[in-house]
Amino acid sequence: MDPLDRAYRDAVYRIDTDPPLTVRIGQASPGIDALHQAHHCRDSLFISACNPRSRRLRPAGNARRTRALRRVLERLGRAWLPARGMDPDGQWPDEPGFWIAAMPLDEGLRLARRFGQNAIVRWPGDTVGQLAWVPAADPGGARRRRARG
Repeated sequence: MDPLDRAYRDAVYRIDTDPPLTVRIGQASPGIDALHQAHHCRDSLFISACNPRSRRLRPAGNARRTRALRRVLERLGRAWLPARGMDPDGQWPDEPGFWIAAMPLDEGLRLARRFGQNAIVRWPGDTVGQLAWVPAADPGGARRRRARG
């Protein structure tokens, strides 16, 4: 398995509820079901803005990116909770992010791409977390659209 894929799948995702909810990709979580019920939704996502394309940034840079993502979520009017992705082996720094209620996958992938992320975690209508890879942007397609516009 690809090391990057393995790192995402081995990570622990903590959602700041009371008490904190810890979830993993591929494992069912009654706590996610409770969050879905509390937020009247069937699905949710975890997105971070830290360490774009898995390049480590300094803490201050990641903090700025996290604040920017929070502002976007607030402008969108999305319900969210603070969360973080954590390496259980401690080899990679914690990545603050957000659990977001009822965000469609395509919108989540666009937002993750905007912040340079490789992947997001999604809970699509059940309580088992899934990894969703962010497709790379098509810079040629963007240039073609601008030229026609």
